[in-house]
Amino acid sequence: MATLTANIFNIQRFSTEDGPGIRTTVFFKGCPLRCPWCANPESQSPFQQLAHRESQCLGCGSCVKACPAGALRFGRGEGESKIVIDRNACNNCGACIDACPAGAIRFYGKIMTIDEVYNEIKKDVGYYFSSQGGITAGGGEPLLQADFVAELFQRCQKIGIHTTLDTCGYARLSELDKVLKHTNLVLFDLKLMDRVQHKQVIGKSNDVIIRNLRHIVKQGTPVIIRIPLIPGFTDTEENLERAALFISELDRTMHVDLLPYHNYGENKYRMLGMKYQLTGSTTQSKEKLRECKEIFLRHGIDCEVQGESLKDKGLCNKS
Repeated sequence: MATLTANIFNIQRFSTEDGPGIRTTVFFKGCPLRCPWCANPESQSPFQQLAHRESQCLGCGSCVKACPAGALRFGRGEGESKIVIDRNACNNCGACIDACPAGAIRFYGKIMTIDEVYNEIKKDVGYYFSSQGGITAGGGEPLLQADFVAELFQRCQKIGIHTTLDTCGYARLSELDKVLKHTNLVLFDLKLMDRVQHKQVIGKSNDVIIRNLRHIVKQGTPVIIRIPLIPGFTDTEENLERAALFISELDRTMHVDLLPYHNYGENKYRMLGMKYQLTGSTTQSKEKLRECKEIFLRHGIDCEVQGESLKDKGLCNKS
């Protein structure tokens, strides 16, 4: 039997925002959606990507000389970086990374075996048990690599580690079911409730997402709904009212976590040669966040803004 591998772009230890307790979050590369506000642009492509950090670059040209494909050159035009990467010519050989004396070039994405990831997770098993934490599979979209996630979760559950799936919900039902039977908690993203707007803005309609959420609830797996509050998109009164009405009809006992907007990932777009579409947007005021939260409370839905405690929500117990 072939060894399972996955493309991982980060393993974050001591995470406290991706489920209850102290957790290790494994970030899987590749996502079927294209949210213009995505805070992790390195998560979108399923392939390894070269990134250049302008602030660390010395402009010495060592990478340009080392590239056998001629994919790197000095920036000359207005607004160009010190080093410009032709990503169509780049073959991801890594010669530029080895040649850079300042560590300004790196890969996002590493092919790892299931044993390698599992061994990383086990390093903090004591913290999981003492804090009622565990492992979270995030991304990207972990369900694009469902066989790997299912096997990883199964191994973790065998030694008592709590498992959480952080998903955008856009996946085949068969892939979801593979993982769901080894999952203690689902963090499920809801964004735009209007199916036409969802397709226009994000690239896909929300039909599959809504179907999968209904399926998870029917299976009885605990769910936390997470809604990123994006100015002018998801944080409108109309969108949140529709979300609250849908959730109240589906299962009013579900907890909703509201995620205030931030632009922390904007620099990573530049590193990857991508354009950030929400430049100039700012996070919500405290008053706006209170208003967003009140919409769900009026519908009898337990709701918090990210950063508030999850410890007393009854979601930390292992099944």
